[in-house]
Amino acid sequence: MNKHTHIKSNLAFTYTRSRQSGFSLIEIMVAALVLSIGILGVVSLQVIGLKGTQHSYMKQQAMSVVQNLTERMRSNKIGVFLGHYQTTDNSNVDCAAVALNCSTSTANCSAENIAEVDLHNLVCGYKVGAGSRTNGIRNIAADDISTFIDGKLSVACSDGGNCATGNMRIEVNWTERKLSENQQDLDEDSLVINTRISQ
Repeated sequence: MNKHTHIKSNLAFTYTRSRQSGFSLIEIMVAALVLSIGILGVVSLQVIGLKGTQHSYMKQQAMSVVQNLTERMRSNKIGVFLGHYQTTDNSNVDCAAVALNCSTSTANCSAENIAEVDLHNLVCGYKVGAGSRTNGIRNIAADDISTFIDGKLSVACSDGGNCATGNMRIEVNWTERKLSENQQDLDEDSLVINTRISQ
């Protein structure tokens, strides 16, 4: 009799234990909810990280444009002192016109011509043959590959329009997409550098 009771209690223990193992549906749903909230947090952090990376990249590109322009201005100091590099929002740069070629040794370009070519290349980009324009501050045609969205370049003489001092203010403006549900939201950004082209 003792043996039979022992076997019976063993079976009851085994049955009870097997019934308590595993997860209930509510536990699984709670775990899935916690996991999905964690994944959403990681995704939002990644989006913010990508936005920060894009912003840093655009600032770097703007700095590259400013550095390129200042190097060109230092090579054409007469053009700077005579005010030929001044432009407001690219208004005096005609991208439809073909830029002069002042790079050959036989080219007879004035300081004004060199300034026009420099601004044309930075604002409109470079074009080889019938290909697309690349690396310009703004788009001219639909297939152009520009550096910025709605890019603008402004160059002004800092001393009340007196360029003879060589004090210049260079500003690059562009637009970036905001971090929002509405993909049409844009945010304007700019980089302003004050520099001096010494004689």
